[in-house]
Amino acid sequence: MVERFIQNFSASVPLASVADLVEITVPSKAVMRVIDFGNYIDTIGAWGTVYWDFYLDDLPLYPYNHIMDQIGFGTGRQTVQAVDIRGGHKFRIRATNPTAAAVKMGISLAYDMKYPEELEEKNASGL
Repeated sequence: MVERFIQNFSASVPLASVADLVEITVPSKAVMRVIDFGNYIDTIGAWGTVYWDFYLDDLPLYPYNHIMDQIGFGTGRQTVQAVDIRGGHKFRIRATNPTAAAVKMGISLAYDMKYPEELEEKNASGL
């Protein structure tokens, strides 16, 4: 069974601060696959200074660490290199604002959550 999620997450990130925009702990035995991503800010002049990082547990997830460029936007996500996160691990996207003013930073994220076949069978039988 595969469920698709498409969600936007945003925060006003204070000057010289970080904010976790999304944190997902993948259910046991499931696999999460990031498919599409878009990022956006409210202060055009902050592009190239603010950045986003993907984390697997607490480690930066290459090649999506220190993203300083715009990739798509809120409703126009772009397909990214597939990132698979196995069950029990934590996926996080953090926004960093090193500027001297608050910046509203956001992401649009599409991902699949794939569950093993035995869970599908249990759900079909009503257990």
